[in-house]
Amino acid sequence: MGGFMNKSLSILITIPFLCGTALAEPALKVKKGGRPAAASLKVKSSLVPTFDVYQKKVVKGKVEVFKVKNIPLLDVGEEREVQASEMSPLRLPASREVTLKETRRRESPVAIDFVLKPYNDVVNPAKSLTTADAFNKIPDVKILNPVAEPVTQDPLVQLAKLEDIQPNDYKLLQALIFLEIQKNYELAMGLFSELIEDPEHRIEALYHYAMTAKGLGLNSEFRQYMIQVAQETKSKEWQQKATEALVQNINTLETSDIALIDPLVIKHEMDITKNDDYQITRAKYYSDKGQLGLMEDALIFIGEKSPRYPEALLLNALFNYRQGKVEEATIYLEKLMTATDADKTSQLRSVGALTLARMQFQKSQYKEAFQSYLKVDKSNPLWLQAMVESAWTQILGEDYEGAAGNMFSLHTDFFKNAFSPESYVVRTVGYLNLCQYGDGVQVLNEMKKKYAPWKQKLAAYSTSHKDSSAYYETVKGWLKNSDLKEVDGLPRSFIVELARHPAYMSVQKQINAYEDEIVKFNRIALTLVKKERELIAKQNEANKELADAKRGLKGDSPSASTVAAVQKAEQKLLSYRIQFHIAKKARTSIKNLRATGMARIEKEKTVLRAQASQALKGRFDEMLAGLDKVLDQNDVLQYELYSGAGEHIRYQMAGGEINEKERPELKVQKEKSLNWKFKGEIWEDEVGHYRSSLKNVCAQEGQDGSVAGLSEQ
Repeated sequence: MGGFMNKSLSILITIPFLCGTALAEPALKVKKGGRPAAASLKVKSSLVPTFDVYQKKVVKGKVEVFKVKNIPLLDVGEEREVQASEMSPLRLPASREVTLKETRRRESPVAIDFVLKPYNDVVNPAKSLTTADAFNKIPDVKILNPVAEPVTQDPLVQLAKLEDIQPNDYKLLQALIFLEIQKNYELAMGLFSELIEDPEHRIEALYHYAMTAKGLGLNSEFRQYMIQVAQETKSKEWQQKATEALVQNINTLETSDIALIDPLVIKHEMDITKNDDYQITRAKYYSDKGQLGLMEDALIFIGEKSPRYPEALLLNALFNYRQGKVEEATIYLEKLMTATDADKTSQLRSVGALTLARMQFQKSQYKEAFQSYLKVDKSNPLWLQAMVESAWTQILGEDYEGAAGNMFSLHTDFFKNAFSPESYVVRTVGYLNLCQYGDGVQVLNEMKKKYAPWKQKLAAYSTSHKDSSAYYETVKGWLKNSDLKEVDGLPRSFIVELARHPAYMSVQKQINAYEDEIVKFNRIALTLVKKERELIAKQNEANKELADAKRGLKGDSPSASTVAAVQKAEQKLLSYRIQFHIAKKARTSIKNLRATGMARIEKEKTVLRAQASQALKGRFDEMLAGLDKVLDQNDVLQYELYSGAGEHIRYQMAGGEINEKERPELKVQKEKSLNWKFKGEIWEDEVGHYRSSLKNVCAQEGQDGSVAGLSEQ
């Protein structure tokens, strides 16, 4: 046992020595270059490693390495001594005596005996919530397709050439801020007018100049330059933007512009199916050109909820009537009457009512036509003509009392300035059919007395005024002083009726729009002058504000709020100075474009005045021919009246009875029907509902249907 322990000990001692030797062996190697290591490792018998220490020294200018034999001891000083001090006796607090109170003892509560009834409830067997077949009916969920790992690639970064912003680029940016953000159209227009001269920015400047003009209400200027952009540019992008602007603002353009815009819309494949304003304009243009197929294509996109739906109904009626489809046209007009029932004073409703009445008159539907004529508004220029036509409808419907009554209302002082010679003819025919021959003769005498002198004046004017522009000047002279009873030999009432015709009024409306645009153009310069004065005042205020803020910059470290106030005042002053400079320069920049725009407007006004003059001359010739025709019928009507009067006297002398036949076909509602006497009052809202109090005193009809007292016409 002892021998075994000795062997074990020797083994344990030997192994550490071998391990130490193995670990120390790499340290005994010499570094490359033949130079000894800084320290060589040696292992003592105590297994404590020791190292040789070497030191560099300079001997005769050379560095040599020497082995240090005696290593000096490290002086770490003496250890700090700690000495305990004497402790004073502890001062503990005095003990307190705690008095314990006796706790009152409580009795335990009486035990309660619970009597439990035996549980005899019958438990039903467990319900089966599912069956085995239910699991078989569960649908299989398809396995999702494997998602492929995303394929990534390194980004291809390419350097692009950075172009410096030029002064005109800054000017364009500034103009866009004025236009789109601040809505300061005058300053924006001044900057854009300068950029138009720059070839690089010309197209973009023209486009934005047109939009600026639109913001100022210069519609013809917008039209001129936006069309110029669409025609001049070679850029598809800018041509499309210009086309979109023209389509969106189609109401400010002319109907003839569709010839230019429509091909561009097709070229750029623009969706215009929801633009009802554009479709209505297209329909009008193609209607004027007689291209009914394209007209129908435009109208088909306008639905019943569209604000332009009533106008589409009228155009659809005209489209069908031009194709000979009178029934379909009538249906569209009846829909128009229903659609405009809430706005009985609209121009569209009056035109539709007159058109519907004429179609019904054409189909001999006199009762329906009469009611349609009454829907023409009294403030409409077509109302007087509608009343005369409705009286003819009453004549053909044998409502002679109504025809005579309504025409009599047009011959009172209320309508003394109205030109309506045909109304005398209708009234005379009404009396003729009532066998009131004396009243008929009196009406003819009134007509001859009033209109025979007019015929001579109109003929003399037509002979002396060959140029159509004279007609325009006559109307213009009367409009300047509407109290004149006669202008250039023409009676006031004749001029009023001449100027109320839609052919002239539509052209004059555009001339008036050009006049308004000239005023707006002149107002731009005045606005800029006013803006300059305001900016000078704001600069003075900003200078004062800046001076007050700088007074607070005392000392080496002013407050942050004071510095911010100074910076804000400086920015405000700089802004006002820049705006003043732009406003001052804008007056000069706009001057040339304003002169060009004025010249263009005057040129277009000249064309429009020529059209208005032609419309007035045509209307004049039409009215003169109508007056000639009415006066020529005077002799024929007098012959019929005197002949009928003689037959009627002979009939009465022979004891004949008058015709008491009732003719209710075209009588209006009883509560609206008014019998008049020659000295009665006429109310404007009751015109069209008057009936003559004269009775029919004609002879009774014979067996063959002939009527005594009336000769065949």
